[in-house]
Amino acid sequence: MGITSVCIDDFALKKRQRYGTVMVDVETRKIVDMIESREADDVARWLKNFPNIRQVSRDGSRQYATAITKALPDAMQISDRFHIIKNLNECARDIYNRLFPGRITIPVTPGTQEFRYEVLIASTSERFRIVKKLRNDGHSKNDIMLITGLTERIVRKLLNKHEDEITQDATTVRGREHEQAVKKQLERVNHVKALRESGMSITKISEETGYAWTTIKNYLSECFSPINGHYGKQREGKLSKYRDEVLRLKAEGQTYKAIHERIKAEGYNGTQDAIRGFVTKEQRIRRDIAATMNGGNPVEFINRKWVMKLLYKPDEKIRGISEEQLAAVFDNYPLAKTVLDLLKEFKALLKKKNPNLLTGWMAKVDIMEIPEFKTFTNGIRLDLDAVMNAFVSDLSNGLVEGTINKIKVIKRIMYGRCQFDLLKNKCLILEYLY
Repeated sequence: MGITSVCIDDFALKKRQRYGTVMVDVETRKIVDMIESREADDVARWLKNFPNIRQVSRDGSRQYATAITKALPDAMQISDRFHIIKNLNECARDIYNRLFPGRITIPVTPGTQEFRYEVLIASTSERFRIVKKLRNDGHSKNDIMLITGLTERIVRKLLNKHEDEITQDATTVRGREHEQAVKKQLERVNHVKALRESGMSITKISEETGYAWTTIKNYLSECFSPINGHYGKQREGKLSKYRDEVLRLKAEGQTYKAIHERIKAEGYNGTQDAIRGFVTKEQRIRRDIAATMNGGNPVEFINRKWVMKLLYKPDEKIRGISEEQLAAVFDNYPLAKTVLDLLKEFKALLKKKNPNLLTGWMAKVDIMEIPEFKTFTNGIRLDLDAVMNAFVSDLSNGLVEGTINKIKVIKRIMYGRCQFDLLKNKCLILEYLY
């Protein structure tokens, strides 16, 4: 009967300026043929040479969908599951990039090592607020000592003091600049919200204020923060890999000279002044953000990359964030939890192999009106039959992806100097010789 089930995909030719298409037989797992194009008309003309094909696995390309429909109208088209999940993950990643700043700020989580850093390098007034809050929450003196790492003498001294006896921290020049910037941003946000509440459209607001559409939408979002997303996010430097150790040693009361000698023995080649500046900057940034976002209560920072990993790995395999910290992130950003739940639900639906469940999932997404996910569901509707076939068929493009890797090796051996005909002949000969 000939070839009945195939996988097709494109591959780059000559520095991605042009593309070719390869077809792989599912049964023999070998290349059937290759052409130097991925245009719909060229692919359709080529596929007409294989009238016995009944199943075709492909990615979500509209060109391939059109070509297969033209050449093989009775063939079952199957959208590749990997590409479906990849597209959904990219939508979720775009949402997280929109929601989260470079370093996510959450109320500090009592009991974590980060909380101890916060307490032990804090000023007297900050320690006083932390200890009083723990006491008001019902913690005993011993509990406070255990949570904060402070000695009994310091805890007792702070508990016996009155707020009037505590000298408040002086605002630094950088702190005042930060406050002014946040205040200015809030004025813009409130102005935009007032215009929106008066019934003005986003287009009219843009004309009135001169702000771009994306800026206005960000201002109107419930998750918008007036603090710049990169405020407090330090670039990778000489001290980056010693951060935790520096804060721990400082919290233990070590001098900057002792800290410098300690990490110098481990490979650090920076100066002692750099360590002093690093700790001072860490304290200032925490105070600035706490004063703006958390009513003066201590905060801690979560690197965005750990939250992004949740899109690709199970929660228990993410080592850079605890359950308490993750819960705090989701409390501050409820949309992030919704997105993660929808992503996990879709992946679970694929394993159940029941295409009827897909309709319910898309209806749920439409109600939530998340722009990135709406784009994803609109794409599914344009290719609904092929996507539903992916739920019931075991066929996928994994086979052709491995074949494309072999084609890339042969291309590199040819140094990109030879014509497509030679590449095609080499691939076909190697397939059937070995």
